[in-house]
Amino acid sequence: MAQKEVIRWGVIGCGDVVETKNGPGLYLADGSELVGIWNRTKQKAVDWCERHGHGRAFDSLNELLNCPDIDIVYVATTPNCHKEHAIAVAEAGKDCYLEKPIALSWGEAQEIKAAFERAGKRCFVAHYRRGMPRYRELKQVLDAGKIGTVRGVQVIRTQRQTAEEMLPEAEKPWRVRPEVSGGSHFFEGDAHMLDLIAFLAGTITDFNLKVDNCTGFYPGEDTVTLSGETENRVMVSGIWCYATYKAIDRFLIYGDKGSVEFSYYDNAAPIRIEVLADGDAIAHEGVMGGVRKEAELVQEELCPPVESYPGNGQIRDIVDVLRGVPGAECTSTLDNAMNTLRITWAAHELRAKQRGEACETA
Repeated sequence: MAQKEVIRWGVIGCGDVVETKNGPGLYLADGSELVGIWNRTKQKAVDWCERHGHGRAFDSLNELLNCPDIDIVYVATTPNCHKEHAIAVAEAGKDCYLEKPIALSWGEAQEIKAAFERAGKRCFVAHYRRGMPRYRELKQVLDAGKIGTVRGVQVIRTQRQTAEEMLPEAEKPWRVRPEVSGGSHFFEGDAHMLDLIAFLAGTITDFNLKVDNCTGFYPGEDTVTLSGETENRVMVSGIWCYATYKAIDRFLIYGDKGSVEFSYYDNAAPIRIEVLADGDAIAHEGVMGGVRKEAELVQEELCPPVESYPGNGQIRDIVDVLRGVPGAECTSTLDNAMNTLRITWAAHELRAKQRGEACETA
């Protein structure tokens, strides 16, 4: 089948994520064109299109969905709108690029999945780190065995409580209002971290969680611990706390011949690699069962290029897949994203039980 020359996009919503991460890629990628944007406040869509010099503002959602020039729709609204908008895209017979988290609940995500299966259309999810040069190069390093067989992943993520989170409920940031975001920071934002673990070390297939709310300023979890195992028998541990004295951001992957460590949120920070100088070095038992002498190690840094818009790589992947470019692949699928949602929804469920609320189980 002949390749399609151009993939044409429509966008629902034009907030920060469209401005700073994924929007520009829709017109920057080869073979990609932005047809236009619909936003509840039309003037915001008008301003966006004029500022970027691409696309037009649609008068209504139906006008965008019924536009014959659009092949795929980027749903960039808040999670409380995802079910409505994603299902509408499927019923309009168009492919979809859906912001994460997929939906407010596991049940809503299942409804979205069923809608695209009925329509025979594809739904990609905006776990865009899978397309970033930084993590593609790191995955190549891991797959090539640079640190040997991967044994484990450890993540630590903390941040300070913000004054805005202490405001009255209706004035709090939407990310800590479960009726809008689905949960709190873990559910809405750090789902990215769980997806990155899956991309680099395999899908987490077995896990245990502990959640708590230490501050009481919002209903969702502000502390989460996770222990689990991936499909590749890699052990995973993680701690997330959103009310500490400062931000700590540490992502460590270790194997039997080395490790890689990096900052998750700083896309320009180098990835530090440490490996055995002699890859076949054998340890000898010392006093009290310890190692008699540590092996010589070699350190290096991986510094992939940083793109102006971090979502560009994944946009290129999606465009190439839809155009039919041989070998093109986008691994950020609805199924992969639902594996991540299974974990964040389990945390949400535990927190709901702590509050004495009923909750559906994934």
